[in-house]
Amino acid sequence: MATKKNDTITIDKEFKARMKAFKEALKSEEKKTELHESIYGSEVLIRFEVFLPSRDPLKFADGLFLYMNDEGEIVDAEYYIKIENNITVSKLKPKDLDVVKELFKDSFSLEIE
Repeated sequence: MATKKNDTITIDKEFKARMKAFKEALKSEEKKTELHESIYGSEVLIRFEVFLPSRDPLKFADGLFLYMNDEGEIVDAEYYIKIENNITVSKLKPKDLDVVKELFKDSFSLEIE
């Protein structure tokens, strides 16, 4: 299993390579077409932001990012805290995600045409 440091190096390296390819695609219609044709799929995810109650939202705010698929099901969520201008986001653990899914499953409707 790779360590976090190695994971960061790997993701940074891969992202840098992808960005290089994206920039090349912006400069060449041929490369852009080639890139688009090589993408084998995509998925629709809609993000809802839930602002949780706070006594002083300018100093402290927290909330949830809820991610829904095109069928209107919550498939992932993140919790965030904003203290003044600093934001920290954390992915929910599976058992916490189950609670959030149950609590908010009927709170939002999604209609895609």
